[in-house]
Amino acid sequence: MSLRLQAPSQGRCPAGRARLAPRARSIIILNAASDRRAVLITGTSTGIGKTTALYLARKGWQVFAGVRRSADGEALVAEAEAMDADEEGDVPYEPGCVVPLQLDVTNSASTAGAVGMLKAKLGDRNLSGLVNNAGKGVFLPLEIMPPDVFDDVMAVNVTGVVRVTQAALPLLRKSRPDQQPGRIVNIGSYAGSIALPLFGAYAASKFALEALSDTMRYELGPRWGIRTSLIKASGVRTPIWDKSLGASRQFMAVLEEPALQPYNSMCEEIMDLAQQADENGISPEEVAETVAHALSSPSPQTRYLIGNGAWLQMTARRLLPDWVWDKLLLTKLRRTNKPADE
Repeated sequence: MSLRLQAPSQGRCPAGRARLAPRARSIIILNAASDRRAVLITGTSTGIGKTTALYLARKGWQVFAGVRRSADGEALVAEAEAMDADEEGDVPYEPGCVVPLQLDVTNSASTAGAVGMLKAKLGDRNLSGLVNNAGKGVFLPLEIMPPDVFDDVMAVNVTGVVRVTQAALPLLRKSRPDQQPGRIVNIGSYAGSIALPLFGAYAASKFALEALSDTMRYELGPRWGIRTSLIKASGVRTPIWDKSLGASRQFMAVLEEPALQPYNSMCEEIMDLAQQADENGISPEEVAETVAHALSSPSPQTRYLIGNGAWLQMTARRLLPDWVWDKLLLTKLRRTNKPADE
């Protein structure tokens, strides 16, 4: 068993389209964008969120991209403008098909403001998809993790999902008989099934997302037809690893040596493992393709297990007794498995 972690801008005129007077062109552009299915994605500045936003825009969606900084939104639009429709199923870029929204999932006013802008731009459409992607991780032993650091992870990865979903639900419900209800896709993790040393806060948040996804499926599916899918990936090559590892090392650097010393070898081993997950993980494009399937398939899965060895390892964790799993895991973590007095 291998162990792995886990306002429309003016753009180019699509090829073959005759140039029109500015007013006529703006009307056609507006209609083209408003004819697309609309999806809201949180955390699109980098990584899975950014890749998914660009991928869905190429596949004909109008993407409302949640970012915390306006500069990140401008950069995302610029990258969308430069895209080529060179794969099967791609559609030419249209200005307005990627719309940045400043959205901090930990802030109720920011969330309400972003969803209010989204509602205004949807017109008579409902929201076809919500992708709860925004997330963060800090990897520290629970004994020495400051409670406010733990709370910060939960505020983004759990409460943020609830906050955005609550705000977006009125838009996901169909408002006309000819509409289809929207769908929810939550970006989970290997860590929602398998907790590791130092992953206490991150794993707790992803275990919680498992429960939230089940609850959404039961509460929203039968009554309104709003389907919920959870995507559980093992390692994915995204900046979250560098960010999370960097933040973790910063916290460790300010800790007093006596507090950290008993955990030194454990921290070194898990940090190395996390680095390997980044280097050997699947691409964010694979996650984006899975999101597209969950949003568009007539029969989306309730859970998608993707990544190198993901299905085998998550299934093994579910089926094996704890004592067997613990032995397998700790045999791999030799430095973690040493008594503190050795």
